[in-house]
Amino acid sequence: MEPRRTLAPCLIGRGTLSSYRDMLRALETIESVEYTYSVDGEITDQGRAALVKLMADPDSSTLIVNGCLFLNVASFRYLDFEPIADDAWGFTLYGDGATLKMVSVPDESDSEGGPSRPSLLTYDEAPDFESLILLDDDDEDD
Repeated sequence: MEPRRTLAPCLIGRGTLSSYRDMLRALETIESVEYTYSVDGEITDQGRAALVKLMADPDSSTLIVNGCLFLNVASFRYLDFEPIADDAWGFTLYGDGATLKMVSVPDESDSEGGPSRPSLLTYDEAPDFESLILLDDDDEDD
């Protein structure tokens, strides 16, 4: 009889993610956020931003500039997510002493009938996450 294989986690509705791949997948669901950035428990910035780029790159920074969010999950240790209203989700990213709390908000251009901003990813343009994420090759050798 073969030993049972280890099952991957299954998170429905809320959870905590530490894998870059899972963090990216959860964050792909948002377009605009209201955010609060805290360092050592003190709020250093808050506002609203549109998610422009989502990455897992150990050499890039997470930036919020001019209402644009360039979010690098490699800037954080883990992510909590949960629904906070019928049409809003909360995401909290935790780094070493820093916390980025985000609440998804509807994209204003969609609700006002204006031009919508381009999609972040389409199926044809989706990056190869294997090349973006540092994976532990030791697990694959078993």
